[in-house]
Amino acid sequence: MKPPIILMIESNGEAVELARFALWRNNFHCVLQWYDEADAAIERLLSGGRRESDRVLPGMIFLDPAMMENNGLDFILAMKSGRTTRAVPIVVFPDSDYPPGMPDLIEAGAVEYLLKPETSQQYMEVVVDRARRWSKRRRRRSAPTCGAREDDALKS
Repeated sequence: MKPPIILMIESNGEAVELARFALWRNNFHCVLQWYDEADAAIERLLSGGRRESDRVLPGMIFLDPAMMENNGLDFILAMKSGRTTRAVPIVVFPDSDYPPGMPDLIEAGAVEYLLKPETSQQYMEVVVDRARRWSKRRRRRSAPTCGAREDDALKS
């Protein structure tokens, strides 16, 4: 069985490296993909140049909405409009000083809205906990596929 794919849409490369380290340290075998721009992620997931049924989708997405004009709402709506992408769990994961936007994002289809913890240790614990939770649920439903190639992915 292939390891699950976790996608982070995050502008802070250090946060991504901390997540990668946490997953590795906890022996959570996965492919960690990172986009620092939501539009690039949407392009890849929804129109990756292959048939929709041939794509390997992430098991979950961590979405930092602070870098988007629409607070991530358009990203979530686009994902939920895709036939195969609508089942991918999206965890909205903003910095702790981010203005609240939970009701709209949850109504649009995000599964959780979690503020990033203040400490590195807490951040790593949250990332691993959510990765385990959503990958288990995803595995039970037999994941469809997305156009991501392993050479494009960052492995943890």
